[in-house]
Amino acid sequence: MKALLLLDFTGKVFSKREKILYWLLSAFFVSLFLPEMPVVNNTLIIAIVLDCCFFNSWAEKAQLLRRRKEILFMILFYLLQVISAVLSVNKDEAMVMLVRRLPLLVFPLCIGLLYIREELKDRILLSYCFFTTVASVVCMLYAYYQFRQYNDPGYLFSDNLTRAIGRESVYIGMVVNLALFTYVYLLIKQSFAIEYKGLVFLSIAFLLVFHYMLASHIAIITLYTGFLVFAAWSGIKKKQYLKGSILVVLLLVAGFLLMRFFPRTLESFEELSHTHYSYSNPGAARDASPSSDQWNGTNIRLAVWKCGWQLVQGHWLTGVPLGDKQDKLVEVYKQKQFNYAVESRRNVHNTYLDVLINMGVIGLAVFLLGYIIFPLAGCYKARDGLGIFIIFSFAVAMAPETWLDRSVGCIMLGFFFSLVSGWRGLDHP
Repeated sequence: MKALLLLDFTGKVFSKREKILYWLLSAFFVSLFLPEMPVVNNTLIIAIVLDCCFFNSWAEKAQLLRRRKEILFMILFYLLQVISAVLSVNKDEAMVMLVRRLPLLVFPLCIGLLYIREELKDRILLSYCFFTTVASVVCMLYAYYQFRQYNDPGYLFSDNLTRAIGRESVYIGMVVNLALFTYVYLLIKQSFAIEYKGLVFLSIAFLLVFHYMLASHIAIITLYTGFLVFAAWSGIKKKQYLKGSILVVLLLVAGFLLMRFFPRTLESFEELSHTHYSYSNPGAARDASPSSDQWNGTNIRLAVWKCGWQLVQGHWLTGVPLGDKQDKLVEVYKQKQFNYAVESRRNVHNTYLDVLINMGVIGLAVFLLGYIIFPLAGCYKARDGLGIFIIFSFAVAMAPETWLDRSVGCIMLGFFFSLVSGWRGLDHP
């Protein structure tokens, strides 16, 4: 606990600016789990921006901006969004989207232009893991209370599990993914920020169960793929064959136990086989017993992807203006008599396709350079394994969801990508 409160020796020698940044970011992590409180979120973001303005010199910020190419392309991406908004017919919608996506500009300009040294980085990561674990425990306790009150096991599954904080399981699944990767990173590194390893292992065990019960397919696939890649890397690259084999066995055992005691999550994967759909189907997506004659998570995505791809035709180069994008998509839905999507104004459930529709191949290229290619290249050169896992997780998670259409999605994208850049050393581009 001393490490979290900066009361140990290393914490006490942090500069005043580092301590202020640490506490502001810790408060920001708490805000990620608060039910819709935009005033709190915006106040904290403004405080972080102001602190970052004076954290380091403007000369150093300029130097970092020249070296961190991904930050340049993140800024360019948002500026292209501004141009797209100006060209929109539906100005009101364009302004709403611009404000919602403002974190994609704010965080790169503040956190992306800092240098967060190793000791402070570990404390920030530990704080993130701690508050993620606490929020997960609160969600589990509330869900269990609901389960006991109504005798309905559905309260212990998927979005119902995060009802206490009003967040969708797909986003909390990503948050837990990052916490699990970070816990493992801090343990392997033998960071001084870790005071009680037993509590960390207990937290990991709990988060694995909680994560599985969230039933976010993409989060589960990403997590276990990441761990398997790490196990293979440990065994082959470092020639630690026994360690790699043990990790694989532990993953298999953990997976078996989770499937054995929580079969409903495994059953939810059955919807991946139900890919047939009819646009005229009036049925709503359901969580249980999916079939091809109703809308489920798989066929609804296949249907809207096809509509989105149709909208791309004729707008390859520069796309459809930001404020008109959703209206044009709804027009395609109407052409196909896709009434369920018309009524719910479905987005395309794919961040990459959404960017392609809105900004064409030019905008998509800028987005990929700023959020995938340059960040991965920078992490590879810096031998930043945790950064690679974070970027990989987001890259995969953006395939089945439109993160840019949600406030929490924009906040998480802007913050974590900027943080990964922020802790890269001054000697790494």
